[in-house]
Amino acid sequence: MAAPHEGECGSVTVFRHPDPPAAPPAPATSGPASPGHLLELIRTRPGWTRQQLLSATGMSRTTLFERLDQLFRAGLVYESGSTGSSVGRPAQRLRFDDRNRVALILDLGQAHGRIAIADLFGRTLRMETLRLDISRPPGELLPKLLDRADKLLRVDEEAQVVGIGMGIPGPVDVTTGRLGASTTMPGWEGYAIEETVRARWDAPLLIENDARAFALGEASASGERGVLLAVKYATGIGAGIVVDDRVIGGADGAAGDIGHIRVTDDGPRCRCGRRGCLAAWASGRALLDQLAGHGVHTLEDIVLSANAQHPDVIAALKEGARRLGRVLATLAATLNPSTLVLGGIIGQLPIVADEVGRRVRADAVERATRRLRVVPARNGDESATLGLTLMVAKHVFSPAAIDTMLGV
Repeated sequence: MAAPHEGECGSVTVFRHPDPPAAPPAPATSGPASPGHLLELIRTRPGWTRQQLLSATGMSRTTLFERLDQLFRAGLVYESGSTGSSVGRPAQRLRFDDRNRVALILDLGQAHGRIAIADLFGRTLRMETLRLDISRPPGELLPKLLDRADKLLRVDEEAQVVGIGMGIPGPVDVTTGRLGASTTMPGWEGYAIEETVRARWDAPLLIENDARAFALGEASASGERGVLLAVKYATGIGAGIVVDDRVIGGADGAAGDIGHIRVTDDGPRCRCGRRGCLAAWASGRALLDQLAGHGVHTLEDIVLSANAQHPDVIAALKEGARRLGRVLATLAATLNPSTLVLGGIIGQLPIVADEVGRRVRADAVERATRRLRVVPARNGDESATLGLTLMVAKHVFSPAAIDTMLGV
C-alpha cells in the first residue's frame, strides 16, 4: 500500500509491503564452498535449516559451522525462528540479514526522474518523482538529485545504504561501468559521477542504461526464463534485451539503442545530428513537436488526448507505433523473444501496444512471432527500481565480494 505526499520538490510516496514470497528451493550444490558461496545459497530463499544446508552443499558439519560462524559474526545471516517441529528440539531457520539494508536508486530519464529507497528484494520503501532536464550540466543537476536522495534516506536513520544504482538514458560501457558519449547527456561523459556520489555515501555505485534496467526488472517480475525484449517508450525510445536473467549490454554498451536506427534516408533531424532516426520520427519528444499546434505540451497531455480519442493525436500515435513496430520486427526476427514488453508513458497506451504488435507480426516471419506475447509493463516505473536493485545486490553480495570482505 502506498501513501503519497505532495511537496514542492515533487511527489513523495511511502510504501508498505507484505513479507516477500518464498523463492523456490535452490538447486543442490556439491563440494566445498566459500563463505561467499554459502551466503549466495542462503540468499536464494527466506529460510534454511543447518541440516538443509549440509545436504545442499555436501560440506562436513565442522566446515559448515565454521563458515556460518564467519557469516554470523559479519552480520550477514541470522536465526529468524524455529521450524516449529513437534519432535525434539525445533531446528532454527537461517536467513540472509537484509534488515535495515537498503539500496538507493536514481532512475533518471530525459525529462523525468525517480529517486527511490528500496529493500534488497527491489521493493520500493519510499520514493520521489520529479521533472528534470537530463541535458543540464551534471555539476548542476547531480548535487540537487543527491540532496533529495539524502532527504529520503533521513526518514529512517537506521537504514544502511549498501549500494547505489543509477539508471541513465544513454550508453554505459559494460567493462568499466562508465557513461559513454551521448547527445542526450552532453557533458556527463568523463564527469566524476562516482566520486560525487561516494562523497555522500561510502557504498558502491552501479550505472546502467535505463531501458536495460527496466528490462531486467520486467524479466525478474515475470519469473520467466528465455528471451525477453523490453522497450521504454517515453521522451525517448530505448530497449533492453534479457536472456535467461542476464542483460545484454553489447561490446560497447550500446545494445538496445534503437532510437538512433535510421528508418528513412531523410526526414526530421535527430538530436544525434543525423536525419531519419526512429527517435526523430516517433519518440515522445518528436510527437510533441508534431502536435505542437493541437494544445499538446507534455507527454501527459498526449495520454489525456489519446484517452479522449483526439483524432490528430491518435493518428500521430499510430504512425509512431508503426515505425517502432517495423524496427522491433527486425529484433523479433533476430532474437525470437517469447515476450515483448512495452513500457514508458507512451508505450503503455493500448493504442500504441496494439499497433506495435500488429506491425511486428506483419513484418516478421510467422515462425519468429508464433509464441510472441506483446504485453504492457507489469510494474511501470517500479521495474527499473527492481532491475537496478538486483544489480546492486548481486554486486555487493557476490561470493567474491563477501570472501574479500571476510579475508578469505
